[in-house]
Amino acid sequence: MNKFIPSEVKDLTESKKKVMRNVLNDIQNRPQKPRRNWRYGVITAVLTMSAMFFVLNEVLTENEPSVAEQPSPTELDIDLSKPTISEEQGLLYLDRVTLGDSQSKVIEALGDNFIIVQEDGSDADFVMDYDGQAKFSFIEDKLNSIVYVNVNEAYFDELFKDYAGFKFEFLHINDDRFFYSIETNQIIQASTEPVKENLIVTLSFAEPHLEKKAEYLYKTDQEIKSQQTSTTDLNVDLAKPTFKEEEGYLYIQGVTLGDSPLKVIERLSVNYIIGQTDGGFASDFLINYDGVARFHFYNNKLSSIVLIKVDKDYFEELFTQYDGFKFISSGPEDYYDRIIYSEKTAQGIKATTHVPNSDLYLYISYPGPELWDNPEMKNIPNIWKEYNDN
Repeated sequence: MNKFIPSEVKDLTESKKKVMRNVLNDIQNRPQKPRRNWRYGVITAVLTMSAMFFVLNEVLTENEPSVAEQPSPTELDIDLSKPTISEEQGLLYLDRVTLGDSQSKVIEALGDNFIIVQEDGSDADFVMDYDGQAKFSFIEDKLNSIVYVNVNEAYFDELFKDYAGFKFEFLHINDDRFFYSIETNQIIQASTEPVKENLIVTLSFAEPHLEKKAEYLYKTDQEIKSQQTSTTDLNVDLAKPTFKEEEGYLYIQGVTLGDSPLKVIERLSVNYIIGQTDGGFASDFLINYDGVARFHFYNNKLSSIVLIKVDKDYFEELFTQYDGFKFISSGPEDYYDRIIYSEKTAQGIKATTHVPNSDLYLYISYPGPELWDNPEMKNIPNIWKEYNDN
């Protein structure tokens, strides 16, 4: 048995009363000492105040949560390499956040694991930086732009493919893809950083040059869709396109230069992406099929075709069987340059592999004057020379 615990607890009420009476009688019977009375008052006041502070401290301590009990900063399970993209009433959203939102809205969507920074050269008052992976810029306490700096490219490819709203492409050194809202001028841009080759996705208001481009492509796309009489998605294998020549016109998959956008869509598919390019093609716009076929248009007429990753053995058989004018261009052994030319229409087909990855590219166009640099063309009238002479 613990020696500090009594074996029996007695009722001490009467004993406590007796002690209190004795103390009281002693105090009352003591001789009066006026000049020391103030000391008892001071001691009593000090003891009373100490007791009050002790009680107050205990109450506050009981109500205050411990460090372990205090809530931790909000941490949400967000993968910043895979932001969600949506559109609602003309507003574009990245991870449920859109332009004009408040700082609290961003925290609600992504948590508060961020730091506040200010970036040189930026118009933003401040930037909410999430681990260097996502940045939210504010002007006058309203969200003005969003940047995700390392987005999973395969994930974004699927988002772009499945997105039902208006989207377009701009093809140049680094191909850019866009979602655009004609109602709000909001634009989401995805582009590959040249050095690190990481995919950067931004949401902002379109700058004037992008706004003009987007509005033109939106209007063009709407005009094409308004003329469609069928939404059939044809099962076309563009790695093995059909080919024929008829009265000097060269046809690939049933279309030839000079055809309308509607004719191309009817022969191929309604599942295309509209866009523009700045590299080597005189065109107003293009329609792109899964990155493997691009049809360029000038004044609403087909001006050139590019087929990518054509089956080499398949085309070699087509080339061998073709009985019109053709030749194999001279060059390094690893080049695969096959030329078909129609003198009647000045249309030409060039099949070449001296491009990245050695994929077989097929170009259908009106060849430029460089074609006559080939000795095989010496007996073919140079239309460019005739044009310049006139």
